[in-house]
Amino acid sequence: MALGPIELLVLKYTGDRFTGVPAAKVKALVDAGLIRIIDVIFARKGDDGEVTVLELNDLADDEYGHFDPIVHDISGLLNHDDVRALTADWEPRTTAVVALFENVWAGEFRRDVAEAGGEVILAERLPRSVVEELERGREPSLVG
Repeated sequence: MALGPIELLVLKYTGDRFTGVPAAKVKALVDAGLIRIIDVIFARKGDDGEVTVLELNDLADDEYGHFDPIVHDISGLLNHDDVRALTADWEPRTTAVVALFENVWAGEFRRDVAEAGGEVILAERLPRSVVEELERGREPSLVG
């Protein structure tokens, strides 16, 4: 089975624990069949600036419990060097969750389009900063 489309998600938190991760929201997306978590790695940047990379099984039990219900298969596509590179410029005492997830809904949609004789030519996520710039440049509506 082909994967995709796949997105990289990097979450940054201040402090040294994986608190505040919206695991319940992610679980709802997984349970609905919209996304599938295919890899996840964690990192802590200490006071000395040293990055410690952790796999799911390295987490403390209370932290592991947030992720166990939503991560079933680890693909190994992410590695420790990836995480170190992503967090290299971060300030000390920060925590990272780095995940790859498959947009299951988009893969199903692509298959449906293909079965109807079409093809997806471009599907690209716009960064939030681009959307904000577009919104700022929009003329006020005369209707409404």
